Amino acid sequence: MIFFRNGRAARTALMAATAPLAAGSFAQADEAAVMVTATRQPARINELLADVTVIDREAIEQAGPTTLPELLARQPGLHVIDNGGPGKSASLFIRGTSATHALLLVDGVPLGSATTGSPSLHNLPLSQIERIEILRGTASSLYGSDAIGGVVQVFTRRGDGPPRFTAHAGAGTHGTTEAGAGVSGSDGRLSYSLSAADYRTKGFNVAADASRYRTANSTVPSDDADGYRNRAVTGRLAWALTDDHELGVNLLEATSRNAYDSGGATVDAYSNDRTRVAGLALRSRLAEHWTSTLRWGQSEDDSTGFAPARSQFATTQRQLTWQHDVRLPVGTVLLAAENLEQAVTSTTNYALTRRTVRALVAGYQGHWQSHSWQTSLRRDDNSQFGGRTTGTLAYGYRFAPDWQWRIATGTAFKAPTFNQLYFPNFGTAGLAPEEARNRETGLNWERGSRRLGLTWFDNRIRNLIATVSNRATNIGRARITGTSLTASATAGSWMLDAGLDLMRPVDQTNGNRLPRRPAQLLKLAATRATADWKLGGELVAVGRRYDTTTQTRAMGGYAVLNLTAARPLSRDWALEARLNNLADRVYENAWAYAVPGRVLFVGLRYTSH
Repeated sequence: MIFFRNGRAARTALMAATAPLAAGSFAQADEAAVMVTATRQPARINELLADVTVIDREAIEQAGPTTLPELLARQPGLHVIDNGGPGKSASLFIRGTSATHALLLVDGVPLGSATTGSPSLHNLPLSQIERIEILRGTASSLYGSDAIGGVVQVFTRRGDGPPRFTAHAGAGTHGTTEAGAGVSGSDGRLSYSLSAADYRTKGFNVAADASRYRTANSTVPSDDADGYRNRAVTGRLAWALTDDHELGVNLLEATSRNAYDSGGATVDAYSNDRTRVAGLALRSRLAEHWTSTLRWGQSEDDSTGFAPARSQFATTQRQLTWQHDVRLPVGTVLLAAENLEQAVTSTTNYALTRRTVRALVAGYQGHWQSHSWQTSLRRDDNSQFGGRTTGTLAYGYRFAPDWQWRIATGTAFKAPTFNQLYFPNFGTAGLAPEEARNRETGLNWERGSRRLGLTWFDNRIRNLIATVSNRATNIGRARITGTSLTASATAGSWMLDAGLDLMRPVDQTNGNRLPRRPAQLLKLAATRATADWKLGGELVAVGRRYDTTTQTRAMGGYAVLNLTAARPLSRDWALEARLNNLADRVYENAWAYAVPGRVLFVGLRYTSH
């Protein structure tokens, strides 16, 4: 099932394929829309044998003022839970799997917490993002641990063409303000991009039920606002040393302060968070059909809380990758070696604070006449628990010009987190990784700008890690089956998108629904563009969920309607607005945490042409 937002993806996608480099001399003649994450190599969207979504910069701007978790929550198959609005921790559930079963990559480098095991979404500002690729389904055979449910890869801003200046500023409900500026372009063998942004909001009281929250957490006043501010900068520089060699460097850094409720009414609880991703890469064409990429990357996820005592949980990941892409007469071969070092710095005393993962990856993808295929095999050697081998095999058949059938199977695993292994009086050092096997089949139809996709999947997970008598223990088994339907079309001035997911996420140890997973997700979007206005609407409907494994703390289903509007004021200037939760719906997506009510944001955007 392919859900591709915006057809202007060719050049951007080819540049993303060389991340953290610009495309430069490696641009291909055939600039059909391509994606990188599903195969680790550039592949045409209409030949992929996976359930994917691609969101480019134009689509991000069309979404209006919003956050990364909010944007992801509108995509098919994704359910996002945040603990109280902008800046608060957000959990991503892909196809009913756990929040720890989603892998987040930023320019190819994993970003997340090795203590909680979850990706770090809340601190990445959309203003610094060029493109987002979403892969649903097991992907450990390409990326190793964590990718049981899927992968979200973020590509930061990059430069191409004549110098281009951008700026934006706006304000909205809850004392929210945002401003940013950037410059990008290329000159001969050099391409560059530099941008910065500042976001802040006074926030609101995140306690969904003030009386209930005060009972459980001392005395939190009902008018206590939990604010957030974020400052971010990204930079990228790529230099084509020769026609066959290109060197690139990139940096993203976001620092924030996030207020939350803890310790009672007299405590000013907050955390200082820092997210940093840096990379250096050398891409070389060793022969006409052979490209080598040597990449070093480092990510940092650091949260220091004051409530009132200081507590720190920081993860540093350093990754060195050497990948070879070899084009054959039929298909392309992938060969890669990786070395990943994870380190934890914390005020909590962990028995072990470092681990190393070495991996070898091999893959082969191709297309011949009506047949397409993809296979990959990966061996991970983890210094904590030894080795794991994962694989994927997929086949597609185009039985008519507009129709493709596909089938795939794959295995995946999730390494235990440092909390599950070593947190005092909770961790169990001998835990085994969680393991998964996913099977799926799908049908795609595409004619011009109209697309339909249908996918059925069956993901079985064993060795689930649960808490038994206050200890982390391998005990669980889960089975998640479901059907996903997507559709998109352009008709005149209208752009229409739809996604429906029907799932059965079951804990097989007790037959109950897995916590926080809805059985139904519906996403609808419509945009109409005229000479003077671009107007849009989005409906997100989420079914009933339970907050616990015992199916207690029921959380009712809800539907939220959002509206967007944009009006060009001149060739370079545009006015934009976003109204979230039009009906001012009151609901919870995490027990005891409120969500914003009706929220309005109005902004002004400048883009030089």
